[in-house]
Amino acid sequence: MASLFFPQLSSGALAQYPIRKVRLARTIKNVLADGTILALSDPDGSHLLWEMAYSNLSLADTQALQNHFGNCLGPYHAFTFIDPTDNMLSWSSDLQQAVWNRSSLIQISSGIADPNGGTGAFTLTNTGQAAQQISQTLNVPAGYQYCFSLYAMSSQASNLVLVRTGSAQNSDNTSALLGPAWTRITSSGQLTDSAANFSVGIDLAPGQQITVYGLQLEAQIAPSRYRPTGETGGVYANAHWGIDQLTVTADAPAQFSTSFTIETAT
Repeated sequence: MASLFFPQLSSGALAQYPIRKVRLARTIKNVLADGTILALSDPDGSHLLWEMAYSNLSLADTQALQNHFGNCLGPYHAFTFIDPTDNMLSWSSDLQQAVWNRSSLIQISSGIADPNGGTGAFTLTNTGQAAQQISQTLNVPAGYQYCFSLYAMSSQASNLVLVRTGSAQNSDNTSALLGPAWTRITSSGQLTDSAANFSVGIDLAPGQQITVYGLQLEAQIAPSRYRPTGETGGVYANAHWGIDQLTVTADAPAQFSTSFTIETAT
């Protein structure tokens, strides 16, 4: 059920804190006749589980959760879940991976000093005569509230453009002035777009050279601490409700609370 997505609250967030996230692993053991134990981890037995609690929910937000639970037939149908505690982007730590769409005219140098004292930054150079873009596309609702952020610097004063785009060519551009000091810049907002995919990227002007680090996408209003990712980002297309019944409590007029678990194989 690829069209099912966990709903975003009217506040622009997916969840309320505290959130408890647990990784469950399975080990297979064989006990031999002489008492020797052979133990191996089961790579297909790993699960993630989120324990989530909500309070002071509006009627609209409560109905959105109830409708989603009903559309999924409780725990039976899979849906796409955006981890509210993680970076949605894959390979934020390596812009040379194939998941990043970029023109061949953009040259990438890795192993550059980053603002945290490591060498995880990248220098991007547009060798073309027109603007070029490096971007990543995710299968998530384009109309959600998102925050795209990164650290950037440039040896010469220049403007860096961050782009958020839906598939219907509905986009938003955010421009920020760069200098020789590291600056965290953000592009935050909500597109009027019903598409089921969403892209974020960087536009480089002709001849522009910048150094970037810590690209991060989150389904919320403001950026949180950078979380580097590898092959897997914080978007799970095969998540399930971990409950058979969604219990909602009315705490006051037009104020509701609930708690539940979401789970997915990793």
